[in-house]
Amino acid sequence: MRSEGPSSGPYSGPASAVIAALLCVLVLTGAVHPEATSVPAEGDDDGMAVLQLSAASHNEVAYTAVREVRGPESADRGGVDVRVVNRPGAGLAMSPLDGEEQAGEERAFVVLASSALESLDERLLDVLEDTYHVVDSGPDDLDGRPAHLVEVLRADSTVAGRFWVDIETDLLLGHTVYDLAGEEAFSSHLTELSLEEGSWPDEVLGDSPWGDALDSAERRELREAGWVLPEHLTWNLRLVDTRSKHYEGEPVVHAVYSDGLSQVSVFSQRGKLGTEHPSTLHNGYVGTGTGGGGVTTGHDTIFGGDVGQYQSVWQANGFVYTVLADAPADLASSAVAALPGPEDSGFWARVLRGLSRLGLL
Repeated sequence: MRSEGPSSGPYSGPASAVIAALLCVLVLTGAVHPEATSVPAEGDDDGMAVLQLSAASHNEVAYTAVREVRGPESADRGGVDVRVVNRPGAGLAMSPLDGEEQAGEERAFVVLASSALESLDERLLDVLEDTYHVVDSGPDDLDGRPAHLVEVLRADSTVAGRFWVDIETDLLLGHTVYDLAGEEAFSSHLTELSLEEGSWPDEVLGDSPWGDALDSAERRELREAGWVLPEHLTWNLRLVDTRSKHYEGEPVVHAVYSDGLSQVSVFSQRGKLGTEHPSTLHNGYVGTGTGGGGVTTGHDTIFGGDVGQYQSVWQANGFVYTVLADAPADLASSAVAALPGPEDSGFWARVLRGLSRLGLL
């Protein structure tokens, strides 16, 4: 009888090699499991065709409706209802449905067809497709109106957002944005939709874009002069629009970052906050001119409402930064953290306390 050597056990030879290979496969499979923040999220983006039709319809279909905007339920901050009139080729007029209107003091705000990011456009669709897995989830309805449901998934297959696109007209009926915990962070949808142009307001604000658009060469010049203007603010926020105008002879830059679902506006200008305008977390956001004098105007007209809106202002390295966002709190706070840190070392602790008080964390 031949004695067994030390390598002749039940897992020796070819069998042990197969098992080792299987173990390697399992280890490697576990190692490459995607995180939520992995970019791009893999998959066939078959929902993009639906959203592209929706983007085109905004410039082709006249309508009147009420837009209902809601923030996170946990924040208990109510909502904003806005009358909207879409006139293809001209723009979108928005006027509040609140006490001001009832008091006869209604002022409409118009977003021109040539200005940015009030509806889906090519820039938002590009960043959406490059960041997420965009899925056509088939027929659904919103408030009883037949719609296509498009779901936007992170790399780990969690839902980052949903779009409802009207089957009859391809209009975007509504969208909802979800935070990393799966909670609703922001939603907007149309009610009382009527496929007619409606009356255009006589007196309006915002009849031109915020400022002159900056091209890549102009952005590069600003960076060389010390302005902080990154192309990516955080893992899913890409620079999609940059504009500048002058206030009291000094430039103010408005940069818009988006992941295709949410938008974060960053205003920057040289100067410092005066003692009457300390750094703030929410409400009372301000920017000032050189030396702390003169508050820059126009910030409050960017989003047209304060539901779910994150607002913050601080000074750092000779600049004042103002951030406005209708976005999940985790996204807004990561955007703020990506910018130069404030000169007050206790700022970030106050940010976290402020978000906690608002029910956003």
